[in-house]
Amino acid sequence: MKMPSPAHLDAANRLLTYEGGPGGSADESAAAAERVYEKLRIHFVALVGAPGFQVLFARSASLTRRQFTAFGDNAAVESSAKLRECLRAQEPDAVAAMAATLFAAFLSLLTTFIGEQLTTEVLRRTWPAFAQSAPTEAKK
Repeated sequence: MKMPSPAHLDAANRLLTYEGGPGGSADESAAAAERVYEKLRIHFVALVGAPGFQVLFARSASLTRRQFTAFGDNAAVESSAKLRECLRAQEPDAVAAMAATLFAAFLSLLTTFIGEQLTTEVLRRTWPAFAQSAPTEAKK
């Protein structure tokens, strides 16, 4: 699989922003990532199951390892608390980019697995502002 699309990266950045992430300190960005992870887990486990969620997150970490070696082992994404710990240990300037790339990879995999429409619908239910701030994409 190639890297996540710009649309998935934009969506991931918006989720982190809703949770108070980008633009803040490394600790704030890590805390925002923890909140995004938990909300994604709560809402997507119903669709893909707990093992499915973990597998998709582990694969997301694998896909981002070349760019961010901190995701070198899947232990970093076994829980929201472990993700937060992993991110807090990184250079402050890299935390938001790492979290956004990880979540974008997850959204990309999830979209492949359950479809764009269902993924977007769950994101809208979880973050009501998601629908209002979605960028408009030109149809080809």
